[in-house]
Amino acid sequence: MTHILKAIVTASFAVLLPLAALAQQGSGLALSSGKPVQIDGDKLEIFENDGKAIFTGAVSVVQDDTILRTSKLTIFYAKGGEGSIATGAADIDRLLATGGVNIQSGKQVATGETGTYDMKTEVFVLSGKRVTLSEDGNVATGCKLTVTQTSGRAKLEGCGNTSRPTVLIQPKNKN
Repeated sequence: MTHILKAIVTASFAVLLPLAALAQQGSGLALSSGKPVQIDGDKLEIFENDGKAIFTGAVSVVQDDTILRTSKLTIFYAKGGEGSIATGAADIDRLLATGGVNIQSGKQVATGETGTYDMKTEVFVLSGKRVTLSEDGNVATGCKLTVTQTSGRAKLEGCGNTSRPTVLIQPKNKN
């Protein structure tokens, strides 16, 4: 199951990190993929004075076979950083996906209500009343998935006293 968690989170980073890199233009962020990223939404608003840009309305972020879908994607820029948000030359602080998050890469799917990625700590958090990770009938559920990219550590938590993390593993057919 750790393989599934790691693969799905890696897929989500494959979408989110190149998005951040496009905006940072040469910040030195090391990426495993140089493939282009396409972002679509019904609307993009840039708030230069507030240090953020917001995509809304059926937002889709696509890189190769990985797709992130959400209702709203907010990109927060580092305060005091150089460069303009409008030109994509400002440093990104964190990303926030809200209104339902669905990340698909091949057969792997991760869903939750909210997803965040902190650029400094390289921590990705997917949370909600039900966070699911699935591949080939194997399913892990909880309420909060935290992945630290630098250590490769993933932690799936339940919903306090109401539920615990659960995993359903399908046996492989040996035919």
